[in-house]
Amino acid sequence: MKFSNLHTHTTFSDGKGTVRENVISAIERGMVSLGFSDHSFTGCDTSYCMLPEDYGKYKAEVLAAREEFGDRISIFHGIEKDYFSTLNPSDYDYIIASVHYIIEGGKVFAIDHGRSYQDECVEYAFGGDSLAMARRYFSMVAEQARLVKPDIIGHFDVINKFGMFRDDEGEYYEIAADAMRETLRYCKRFEVNTGAIARGYKEKPYPSPKLLSLLCELGGEVVLGSDSHRPENLDFYFRESVELIRAAGFKSISRLTYSGFESVEI
Repeated sequence: MKFSNLHTHTTFSDGKGTVRENVISAIERGMVSLGFSDHSFTGCDTSYCMLPEDYGKYKAEVLAAREEFGDRISIFHGIEKDYFSTLNPSDYDYIIASVHYIIEGGKVFAIDHGRSYQDECVEYAFGGDSLAMARRYFSMVAEQARLVKPDIIGHFDVINKFGMFRDDEGEYYEIAADAMRETLRYCKRFEVNTGAIARGYKEKPYPSPKLLSLLCELGGEVVLGSDSHRPENLDFYFRESVELIRAAGFKSISRLTYSGFESVEI
């Protein structure tokens, strides 16, 4: 099957390739469509995100690429919205809703930057209780879904990027499962995100296999997302992920078109 990626970062945020370089790479890989989802502005940490004054330039470059390459690939102007960002949803073709931070007592903790950041968050904000951190994180995922009604839930269980919890066992799994049920009330579409595999942190994509199976049982939908920060990783681990999606019980994946999302059999 021909692949599509909707989770793409460029030099407008923390990616290493330009819009044009990513489009060329996608065409070389035979992809049918490509969506750009640079990080929305977060005042609590400006090191990785777009600045508000760059939003217009970002949109202009994506639309220019659509004009130049539109006869070879479909191109979409999206954004990855952080919990602590505000934006106008009508400005974008689609929105990925993600949580990257926990803020407690005036301190900002980046929960997907490294295990040491997570450990500091657990000790400072939750008195050493890692499950309390997981509860806070997943409650934020569900709350953002309720408030924003996004098109896609981004890296649902990124809280376990560095292996703090046993993925599919015990109280952590129950916390995640309850949050998935709540989140599905507001957004049915979760991404199968391969970004942590490309970076060498995990061997399987998000959501974890058991959560992915639960998502299927609950009537959710999936899209493929590489969370690419380099043009060469646009379709990283996609073929293997299709097999995992099928094994979880799904018969199709969702793909964005100019007419909206459509189901593609797998």
